Amino acid sequence: MLQRMSQCKRCSGCGLGWLLVISLLLSGCLGSDHTVSGKACLGPNNDALVESLSGACKAGDAIATKHPAYFCDFRYAVAYNEYNSAFCIYVGELKPERISGLVNP
Repeated sequence: MLQRMSQCKRCSGCGLGWLLVISLLLSGCLGSDHTVSGKACLGPNNDALVESLSGACKAGDAIATKHPAYFCDFRYAVAYNEYNSAFCIYVGELKPERISGLVNP
């Protein structure tokens, strides 16, 4: 029993170590062209949607939108709220529609 407990103590940090190694390896997968600017692009009152800011936002900015499928970079987290909008990282341009003939936002 004592020997088994000592084995558990030796490996108690093993899971954390592997998680750290995997995180460091995967952090290089995005490449240098996909960086977060660290800036919010939410308008003068911090409540404007990207749809109404007419090109003022740059790729990597934090934005709010009613159409996350067209504007959000899904390699980063997307948060939704009760106002039927999303807060996310801007992809930098309007994404193309897969089915032609549909109206874009």
